[in-house]
Amino acid sequence: MSGEINWFELAVEDTAKAKTFFGTVLGWQTQQFESDDYHLVGTSPAGAIAPKSARLPASRVYFQTDDLDATLAKVAELGGKPGEAWPIPGMGRIAHCEDDQGTTFSLYQQG
Repeated sequence: MSGEINWFELAVEDTAKAKTFFGTVLGWQTQQFESDDYHLVGTSPAGAIAPKSARLPASRVYFQTDDLDATLAKVAELGGKPGEAWPIPGMGRIAHCEDDQGTTFSLYQQG
């Protein structure tokens, strides 16, 4: 459904420490994915613990949208910064954006 959080990524300095911390505090179970430092979190919505990097400089929340292009146009219309939409093969498209106050967020359209 449009507007719901469908994915998150926690950008952390040390993924092993973050897995222990959030596993203890919130009971999160994780599973390694693609690399030693990227771990899927089995919550609802699902997410990941990942190393802070140029690709992921800060934690991100992804919001579902039924029409990514129309939503990006609304972001721009309201003074935000719409990001470039790019495909995730076999899953859909995403775009990283900023609201009109500089808060980062991401959009996802299933496809």
